[in-house]
Amino acid sequence: MSSLRRRIVLSPLVNADVTHIEATIGSDPGEIAPVRAAVQELAERAGYGERADDLALAVDELIANAQEHGATPIHVVAEANGDHGVHVEVCDAGSGFDWGDAVREHPPRPDSRRGRGLWIVRQLVDRVTVERDGDDATRIRVDLEQAA
Repeated sequence: MSSLRRRIVLSPLVNADVTHIEATIGSDPGEIAPVRAAVQELAERAGYGERADDLALAVDELIANAQEHGATPIHVVAEANGDHGVHVEVCDAGSGFDWGDAVREHPPRPDSRRGRGLWIVRQLVDRVTVERDGDDATRIRVDLEQAA
């Protein structure tokens, strides 16, 4: 069997091979850690070095936001596409949000209790896109476009 198709099972929540990860999780914050670890390992294998940590933190923030503001189940798909980067999609069954209201060009105020998650995500990755899938799903995609 080719090592490229070798299947890695990190937990019952995460199915992965060398270039692809899929996970479906619920509302338990404890479910984030295996997904974060799998995404970090995927990015490291793809040659992203320290940026693998950035991507893992961004995915952690997106899943935590989906658990708090969206609805389960939450689906996470990640792919390493050679020279085309590493891409992660986090999709939940929530009613969505106004991206324009959620995105800030400047950091949130230090005394603000909310609003840091998506700002942090935008600082850590090369691109963030948000899509609505009808009335029953929100999909956020983050991309690392070049290896460190």
